[in-house]
Amino acid sequence: MTPLETQLVAKGVGLDVARACAELFGSYEELQLSEWVLDASITGLDLRSCRKLMSSVLWAVQANAHKGEALWRAAELLGRLTNNIVACGNSVEKYRTIRKSNPKIREALDVMAGGEAALLAAGFREQPPGGDTLVFPSPGAAPAATAPAPSPASEGGPDLRPLTVINSKLQQLGFTGSARENDDTGSSTRSRHSALPGFRYQHEIFECSCCGRPINDGSDRLVTRRHDAPHGEFRYECERCEGYNLCEQCWDKFIGGSLSPGHPRDHPFQTHHPKASQHNLRSNVSDTNPWGVVLNGASAARARERLKQRTGL
Repeated sequence: MTPLETQLVAKGVGLDVARACAELFGSYEELQLSEWVLDASITGLDLRSCRKLMSSVLWAVQANAHKGEALWRAAELLGRLTNNIVACGNSVEKYRTIRKSNPKIREALDVMAGGEAALLAAGFREQPPGGDTLVFPSPGAAPAATAPAPSPASEGGPDLRPLTVINSKLQQLGFTGSARENDDTGSSTRSRHSALPGFRYQHEIFECSCCGRPINDGSDRLVTRRHDAPHGEFRYECERCEGYNLCEQCWDKFIGGSLSPGHPRDHPFQTHHPKASQHNLRSNVSDTNPWGVVLNGASAARARERLKQRTGL
């Protein structure tokens, strides 16, 4: 990892977010100032307000980065809802109301935990407090006590500047995130790692959600029969968090309680075994034969011994 990625991950930022930031900025200070100063110069808000708004979106992304395409779809939906108000200058009444009971909106808020907090930071209010509806104030409504000083253009109505900042971040996330998940021009997981040694014949490549390292399932060693090809390794998939996978090293840290950023300890994980025979290269793992091997063969004995070493059973 680059120094910027290392610094961001140490601060609890998700690896996907850290990697994207490292591609755009050279240092942590450059990253912070670039975003805050740009937002402040465009909207006229002070740097402290811009930092608060950006942090609300960044937290929502880094806490859910492992959800992949579902997260980007949620950001895209929330971006459309906020853009409706920005585009019309808050002149259309129906755009000011977001009903959390709407199935699509409920799903988006569940996937992007922290998204509702970002909407509240943008100026939405719960009506009634703790209720099911988020409402953006209409022109002429009294500003909230915590709202920044209104701009001259917004006198007599709510300040649209915080909403504009949040909207730009959500739209950017929805567009760039979906593009990354769906193309194969070097951004997808498969195309990023298929050229690496040991991954040429691996049909599906998963990244560790903690360290970002691709997890080798042993396919290349079975196909090429090269002694120097990497051994397959175990992959541990969270059954509650879609797309959250851990490699062997990070799994050991998770069991030892030293994984950073952490993951809820009460979440169940499914263990995916490394490939142990040619028969299992394209087959689904079953409960009775997780390695896809002949049960009385030597490869099964080696796989059982490896599992014993990994689990201590």
